[in-house]
Amino acid sequence: MTGPVLIYAPDRGIGDLMWHLPTIRAIAATTPEGQVVLVARPSSRAAEVLKVEPSVARVLYAPHYKDKLKGVRETLDFFRLCKAETPRAVWILEKIDRPAIAAFLAGVPERRGFGLGHGQERFLSKGPYLPKSMRPAHRIDKLAAFEAAHGLAVASREPALKLDPQAVEAVKARYAGHPGPWLCLGIGASEPARTWPAERFAETARQVADLFGTVFWVGGPHEAEIARAAIGDLPNNIVACDLPLDQSAALIALSAGFLGNDSGALNVAAAVGTPCVGLMGTAPVPAYSRWLTRLDGGEGRIGDITVDQAVQAVRARFAAETWGNSDA
Repeated sequence: MTGPVLIYAPDRGIGDLMWHLPTIRAIAATTPEGQVVLVARPSSRAAEVLKVEPSVARVLYAPHYKDKLKGVRETLDFFRLCKAETPRAVWILEKIDRPAIAAFLAGVPERRGFGLGHGQERFLSKGPYLPKSMRPAHRIDKLAAFEAAHGLAVASREPALKLDPQAVEAVKARYAGHPGPWLCLGIGASEPARTWPAERFAETARQVADLFGTVFWVGGPHEAEIARAAIGDLPNNIVACDLPLDQSAALIALSAGFLGNDSGALNVAAAVGTPCVGLMGTAPVPAYSRWLTRLDGGEGRIGDITVDQAVQAVRARFAAETWGNSDA
């Protein structure tokens, strides 16, 4: 049978993409070519993040709409995509029915999805489906259950993100003169409730200066000015908010440790095997990786996390794990 295997992953964040990597690889491993075509949201930046991922042949983007016709538009978009790609199978890593309807109408012979007792099940060709009782479960738990139900071999939940060697060399060259060990501070987040105050990051950096030769502030371009203002005259603190995504991942991988908000950068840190402490606010990510520990605010209030707690968490792991710069 010709045509690729498509995986539809509609979550919008980079962190969500990291959680899905073991499942994506497991599905790819069931195909003769060992690869799939991933359909993802543009905000996941999957084409950049997975540029050197061997299990993903290509990334196609499915826009996320917010208007009243979003359901119709998303169904039509995926229908057109299926007609153009003529996939032999579509795996939908969610419960939504729009891609299932589109794949059905496009004549895709094999259609699998979460189900979860939703209308999606009527348009799938192959079960088993996740039970309705799993609707409140975290996405990682749903993925694990889905893998088990479909006989997918997943030895570890670690994303083990592949790094672009050219990006690694570019980062090494750019920061060759900065002493180690390096610490990355992930100051970005998708919403205020997940954002620890920048001045607390600065005070934390000051209090762990005896452990780290250089502290890099990682975030989006719009966070660069916030970082510069918070750093002030702190020595050996570098704003690294202008790096492209592949180089940002490389910098995190080359660092001894990471402290940051519940964000894509935190999940990238876990995915590249950098010891990381996550500052958790609303809907905190579980400690799904051996590299990740959580520091929780009270009742989802990230502002309740103190500088002393963050410093203690970094110092404890630094001592216990003898952090040093990576040889990535």
